Amino acid sequence: MPSVTRKSQSTRTQRRDEARQRLLGVVEKLLDEGESFTEISVERLVSEAGMSRSTFYVYFEDMGDLLRAWFEDITAEISDAATDWWALGADATQEQLRSALDRVVKTYKPHTTLMAATYDAAAYDASVRELVEAMMTSNVAGLRKHIKAGQSAGFVDASLPPAQTAAWLTWMAERGLHQLVRTATGAELERLIDAYTGIVWNTLYAPARK
Repeated sequence: MPSVTRKSQSTRTQRRDEARQRLLGVVEKLLDEGESFTEISVERLVSEAGMSRSTFYVYFEDMGDLLRAWFEDITAEISDAATDWWALGADATQEQLRSALDRVVKTYKPHTTLMAATYDAAAYDASVRELVEAMMTSNVAGLRKHIKAGQSAGFVDASLPPAQTAAWLTWMAERGLHQLVRTATGAELERLIDAYTGIVWNTLYAPARK
């Protein structure tokens, strides 16, 4: 009996994931066509997706729940990408930092349209807002921990206040990803990553190497 239950749960999770991807594909298309997330109704969404309204409500409470389900997954993906940065040590080079930040940026970039929708939804949906705030708090905490460890080991500028520096760099990067990376491609994206690397390197690491 337990194995049957687990199989049933696994099947439901798979169907929910499939429904989510199908619906989010429609959301992205509508957003790219100029609509805002707040303008997209469940009725419009399921019609575009060729799905029944009842099927939508089997898996999601509302539009915010759909967005929250996606956001939790992408947050985990971005946090995993950031581990390359947090792992840098005293022997790290600027090229290694660039490689770590390249991974963060290119993990985020495919999701910029839905991230923008998430920020829009956070303005009126308290549960979405809590997820966004939790993500940013976690990102700031991760960088703060890295800065403090680097200061103790002597490879991060000891004069920097860890909490405030982490907050500035994290929020700066979030706005840059949203406003600059979202529309950048090819060589322009690479230049943005170069600039981001230079800012972080010269803020955290270069002064400690003089």
